[in-house]
Amino acid sequence: MNQLPWQGHLPLKEMAKQVQISRTLHPTCPQPQAAWSMDSKLYLNHPSIKAALWGPPEQITLSMIKSDIFDRRIANPSILTIQEIREGAFSEENDGFQDIQPTGNTRPSYGTLDPRGGRREPYAAFRAYPFPCQKPVGQIMVRCNDFIGSEPTETTQHCSNGLTHSTMVHGNSSLQLDVLLSMRRSVIAMRTEFAGLSQPLSFRFYRHRDQAHRMYMNAEGTEFKPLHERQPVYQPRNSDQPIEYYNYEDEAEWNGPIEPPTSGYEGRFFWIKQMLPAEKTFPNGFEYVLMGLISDSEADLDTVENGLDLGTLPHSDEGWKFHEKDYEYIRQASGAAATATLQGNGSGHATIYSVIITSNDAADIMEKAKQELLKAEADGFEALLEENEDWYRALYDKRENGRVLYPGDSHYEKEITHLFNSWACKHSGGCQTDARKFEASASYAGIETDIQPWHSLPCYNELFYTPTVVRSREDSLAMWWQLVEHWLPAARKNASEVYGLPGMILVHGYLPPIKPDRYVHTNSTLELCLDTGAQVLKVLWDMWDYAADEALLHRLLYPALRDLAIFYAAYIELQDDGLFHIVPTVEAESWGIQPKFEYSRDTISAISMFRWTFRRAAELADYLNIDPDLKADWLHAADHLPPYPTFETEEGLIYAGVPGIKPRWSRGCHPWYIGVYPTTLADEIHLDSGQEAKEIMLRTARSVPAGHNRPIYVLLGECKDRFPSVDGSHPRSIETYDDLCRAINEDPERVINSRSGRIHLFPAVPDWAEISFRKFQARGGFWISAARTAAGVTVVEIEARRSSACQIMSPWPGEKVVLVELATGKRMNINIDTTDHECIIFEALGGHTYRLTKG
Repeated sequence: MNQLPWQGHLPLKEMAKQVQISRTLHPTCPQPQAAWSMDSKLYLNHPSIKAALWGPPEQITLSMIKSDIFDRRIANPSILTIQEIREGAFSEENDGFQDIQPTGNTRPSYGTLDPRGGRREPYAAFRAYPFPCQKPVGQIMVRCNDFIGSEPTETTQHCSNGLTHSTMVHGNSSLQLDVLLSMRRSVIAMRTEFAGLSQPLSFRFYRHRDQAHRMYMNAEGTEFKPLHERQPVYQPRNSDQPIEYYNYEDEAEWNGPIEPPTSGYEGRFFWIKQMLPAEKTFPNGFEYVLMGLISDSEADLDTVENGLDLGTLPHSDEGWKFHEKDYEYIRQASGAAATATLQGNGSGHATIYSVIITSNDAADIMEKAKQELLKAEADGFEALLEENEDWYRALYDKRENGRVLYPGDSHYEKEITHLFNSWACKHSGGCQTDARKFEASASYAGIETDIQPWHSLPCYNELFYTPTVVRSREDSLAMWWQLVEHWLPAARKNASEVYGLPGMILVHGYLPPIKPDRYVHTNSTLELCLDTGAQVLKVLWDMWDYAADEALLHRLLYPALRDLAIFYAAYIELQDDGLFHIVPTVEAESWGIQPKFEYSRDTISAISMFRWTFRRAAELADYLNIDPDLKADWLHAADHLPPYPTFETEEGLIYAGVPGIKPRWSRGCHPWYIGVYPTTLADEIHLDSGQEAKEIMLRTARSVPAGHNRPIYVLLGECKDRFPSVDGSHPRSIETYDDLCRAINEDPERVINSRSGRIHLFPAVPDWAEISFRKFQARGGFWISAARTAAGVTVVEIEARRSSACQIMSPWPGEKVVLVELATGKRMNINIDTTDHECIIFEALGGHTYRLTKG
């Protein structure tokens, strides 16, 4: 059989050997790029460690955070019930109260309405305290004063194994430094080779004393801030009423400063340790140790505690100014250090092996750390490097599914750097966090900070991961099903305690890595973004629908989706117009609770995702042949939700986020506009929708140019030869294969789009492109491979992972097509549906592969 276009290409793992990422280390800022970036140049990533190399040449510094190292303290506020929310919204004291003007999208006003008039935030503790929060591990420094005054350090990271290499030369002194984060162990190895040194080389561990308490206490941790500097709990409507501020004194028993770090050494081992406060998850406190040993050289060890100027002091650059106050505190803080100074100087080599062991890993963290270090030393640096190469080879082999093949090789460097961190989820900050193991992180979690934005916990109202699953990368999204599994019992309690309803509701918030015996409430307004639960479950749905994860369906997806649909069905309210309205619900990060819920109802995000939930739950009930009565109720509810809110503009009708409000977007607004959710999330307005609905959606995207509207144009078939822009102008052309590689990496559904259930091939690819793709995933549990030349599609293969009807738009409309089952060579019966173009339909059997060609 002739080789197919997607076969026979150089494997990705071989390409990776030729690709390196180069950068210059920032001498003073641990995080020289934007917090939101997942650019592979930003961090040295490990499944549970995010690290950054930085510092001046004489003190190259590795700073780290680890996904289970958390201050897990949490306040225990009284639960705000839906009844209390209603009482505040309909209180006479709030009649006519408008602190959000109906002129467009704004950030939500503080808290919900209070019956006394004004606003109250019963969950103010989340803003009042800087915890629960991910904490810095500490610093590993490579120190030699011979390099003072030399040029900033250049580094090169190898995409085949993650090794980062640096060379420093100053006068007659030189130092080669290799840094390796082991992908299979909590080991960090640094290998050095040096020559011409006039001063000894040393390695230092350092941890500053945590300064997060300065957000609400004085530097000494002996007094709380005065009232007017505290977080408000209640803001009255009238200025003659006093503001109520957070009462830290009532919680003084547990809200004090964190204990200072300690340091020590024993034999060849040296370390720093940190104890984090006791709380319900770790009632004896959570402790970790950063321990190391020097190999291939003799070293003198010493330690310091409660000392100043022991580490590399962080400063902000332009991209991280919001951390400068925290950095200022850290620069003033004392800390603990453990240093290994090599005996003698001149020339030589030495390797430091370091491990991070936590209370999550072992009861005796010191003994565990020593065992891991001795094993790493016995195996050696090259063995660790080979382990990493095996790990990355397995990753690249996995990424052969979802691969696009281009002529030539000019684009391969971008392709490999794009894949290098593709094993991690953006929301987790480039790690593989598992809520069940008390792990968490976020893309905006800082490396060298005590006070983290949003406490370093991911939010759940921006989950647009269908393209990731389409490209067969659902392995990177495991954190979402793990989150649901961990928090599902508490989410069921949440439905009962807050709403008095059956089912479960997972709401927008910041769920920390703690014991899930009680739902964690952090923001009373965001908790009324009721589409959030559906957004989370859509990630799991795609793993089933596209990736055919049957085990996930039975174990978790249907039980969770069933409970969510039960909750939604109990929450909706039948009104006189015969429709089920959603009251209250708010637009994510734009509109808060308003008097009488005037603008707190029937948001387009809630309508679209409630309907998505009802229909998907009914579809699964039918597939599993269970819950017929619930299925009927869900379908009835789905068919009787309100129409999407719209707004008439000069250009024509557009979709509104909230009924009665003219949508707009300006810099500083939330970049995900909910008016486009029927396309980006609910899959209701798609390539096969009526022209009018598509035109309204495209007009909406142009009229409200939020930062993440770009996929709309690709999903609806525009921009096949241009990069989409938020305002619909699309000024940049796709002119080369290098451009096309970038465009497909940004929007994988350019090559296959099955949001409607019908598979479209190459719907947004330039006419000149000659490319193929291998094992992209389509709805119904299909792997699709296809090739095209400038003349059009040449061949298609369809691999069914479960038995279902396959619907694929004919690549050759008006011409005869042939479908063959590959294993037997049997020609298959097909039907052609011509009601809307030509759709080929056939019954596919799970485990069978079919080839479609022009007859």
